[in-house]
Amino acid sequence: MGGGSGYSPFQHIHEVDNIDDFPNMVLSSSFDNVFEKNFFEKFIDKGYFQACQPKPLPPIYADCGIEDPEKRFTIFAVVPIVFLVDHWRLGGLPVPGRWSDILDPIYHDKIIVGGWRKDEKSPYSEFNTFLFLNIYKDHGIQGLKHLAYNTKNMLHYVHMSRIAGSDSELGAAIYIIPWFLADICPRRGKTSVIWPEDGALAFPFYILAKKAKLEELDVLIKYTTGRKIGQYLSDNCYPPLNPEVEYRYPENAKLKWLGWDYVRSNDTMELIRLASEVFFEAWQPLLFTKIET
Repeated sequence: MGGGSGYSPFQHIHEVDNIDDFPNMVLSSSFDNVFEKNFFEKFIDKGYFQACQPKPLPPIYADCGIEDPEKRFTIFAVVPIVFLVDHWRLGGLPVPGRWSDILDPIYHDKIIVGGWRKDEKSPYSEFNTFLFLNIYKDHGIQGLKHLAYNTKNMLHYVHMSRIAGSDSELGAAIYIIPWFLADICPRRGKTSVIWPEDGALAFPFYILAKKAKLEELDVLIKYTTGRKIGQYLSDNCYPPLNPEVEYRYPENAKLKWLGWDYVRSNDTMELIRLASEVFFEAWQPLLFTKIET
């Protein structure tokens, strides 16, 4: 399930107490509650799930370490999160080249990050928590406050793509946006897709499949991780981990993944809640709906 709809079918999926009550296979494009520490301890660390990772792993994925070393999660594709820069609005400021650059106060009020709310009177119920978690991991609470200081607005990614390079009052100089939506921005003469030097954030599409059900699930797993779906994803800037597809990655592109040691040694969902609260308290406290456990 993706974001931006207000519908969260996986919100309570992690709360099961018996493995038999958990689906035989979960396929998700959300960094959701199955990454919660309690769920790891109850089910993932006990070996109930088995990865079916396509091999060999293309170098860009091996280099960022996104393959689960414990072989529980199958990562079948990623959403690279990049910068989309509006050169007119950027003015004489330097084009940001790394994630640390967007924390520089020279970009005050010049950044738009992903967020969704029902209407202008409602708080934000969905936003780019994966970005917040990455900033918190690398730059701590102060980094989140710097990001908040530089954030002008939150918009759905589709709106970002539509208004970048326009004279809309909602626009800004820098959009933090998935590669696909940056790539289809219609005003490419006025904007540029900037792939961060230290790597586009690698937001994972994953499969969590029960080890005891792999034979029954085989056709679904092979289809999802196969070449046909993989090439379609690659063509649309959601690159898969399948080694047989042709890729559109820019030359020398890197990916930036949180790291499985970090995921396993922390309660990432609790860190997301903390990071989100810090960001909104520094930005606009009344626009935040706390993330439910």
